[in-house]
Amino acid sequence: MTLQRRMMLLLLLSAPLVWTGGLLFSLDRARHEINELFDTQLIRLARQMQSTLPLADIDVIDLPPAGTAAQAALGDAELEDMATAVWNRDGRLLLVDREGVLLPRQPDASGFHDMTLGGELWRVYYLQASTGAWLVAVGQIMSERDELVWDLIAGQLLPWALTLPVLLLVMAAAVRQALKPVRTLTGEIDRRAADDLQPLPVNDMPSDLQPLVRAMNTMLERIADMLDRERRFTADAAHELRTPLAALQAQWDAARLSVGAPAEADASQDKIGRGLARLSRLVTQMLAMARLDHVQSHAAGTPIVWSDVVEQVINEVLPLADRERVELACEWPAGAAAPLPLNGDASLLASMLRNLIENALRHTPPNGHVTLRLSADGIEVLDEGPGVPPEHLSRLGDRFFRPPGEETPGSGLGLSIVRRIAELHGLAVDWGPRDDAPGFRVQVRRKPPTLRPA
Repeated sequence: MTLQRRMMLLLLLSAPLVWTGGLLFSLDRARHEINELFDTQLIRLARQMQSTLPLADIDVIDLPPAGTAAQAALGDAELEDMATAVWNRDGRLLLVDREGVLLPRQPDASGFHDMTLGGELWRVYYLQASTGAWLVAVGQIMSERDELVWDLIAGQLLPWALTLPVLLLVMAAAVRQALKPVRTLTGEIDRRAADDLQPLPVNDMPSDLQPLVRAMNTMLERIADMLDRERRFTADAAHELRTPLAALQAQWDAARLSVGAPAEADASQDKIGRGLARLSRLVTQMLAMARLDHVQSHAAGTPIVWSDVVEQVINEVLPLADRERVELACEWPAGAAAPLPLNGDASLLASMLRNLIENALRHTPPNGHVTLRLSADGIEVLDEGPGVPPEHLSRLGDRFFRPPGEETPGSGLGLSIVRRIAELHGLAVDWGPRDDAPGFRVQVRRKPPTLRPA
């Protein structure tokens, strides 16, 4: 269901409800005012009758019966809706009209009383004389009041009933006009090409739609950044793959031409093997990087058992350490402290450690030392290599970036993978020259908590 239809449905349901509530309120107020008016008239009539009684020499008086000339001269008056009666101290009826004979004498009554007389509901007002000489009763049939109330409401009901459809049409037009910015925004998005990620106009939108448009613009920016990273990754990957493939092609051509020369053939095959190993490592790292780009978080993973992770990584990198003739050491926290308590993905963290140690082993000269140091708040990998010039430290960790003059085989993806895995686990990576000795240091620690503005 569209937003416009939803709003119209709510208006179609709520407008009659509000209209009915207003009608009931008007009915209650009209009944109250009419009762107040007629009650006042009954009190005044009773007081006027009581004030004239001491001056009148009266006996029982009967008004003319219905149909007489005097009755016909009364026009549209409905005297049968009113009743009056007067009794003396002894209970003798002194004054009464045709309807007044229905009124019961209640010597102790005073004020208003509702009672049923002749099958109709009456409202009767009793007024006692201060001396007790007379009792005056004035009554009115309640149906007369109800008739007047409904006549008044009917006078309002007809205009309201006629204007309600018009009101609903006006509200429908108002809702359609109010939702025009939403239709404009929808059309703007619908007309765009798939690669058009320009921000949507914000200032032309109503203030209550601007937060939504800003959020959409933020999402478009994130999508544009992601696509830009993907394009750069694809371009860099094509460039990086071109080099080992060209080298392999050249070595393969040399191997074919060196048929009959065993020494040259063995050298070419050895180079081909190294090229294939480099190509395999590059493809593996590219696949790992592509997979990590689509992972959001591993903060809610399982508790990490660092002894198992370190044992696995050490076993995997020992052959490389032997080939590079580098001594690999591992240091654990002193005492009973546990190394870096963390929840996450053990396989990803093993990949992070493996990339750090392999980089350290490849950059450390023969007979050097690489140390993996675990502590309660972080992990450090220390080597004795030449390090990275200060002017290139800020770019270290960018995809496919290798400092100028770098001779160690690699693709420039290792530290990018390390930084991405660390981000997924709420960790920060810092690198730079060692403070205690020549060499390079990479440190992985928890990110400091972000302070929210008060």
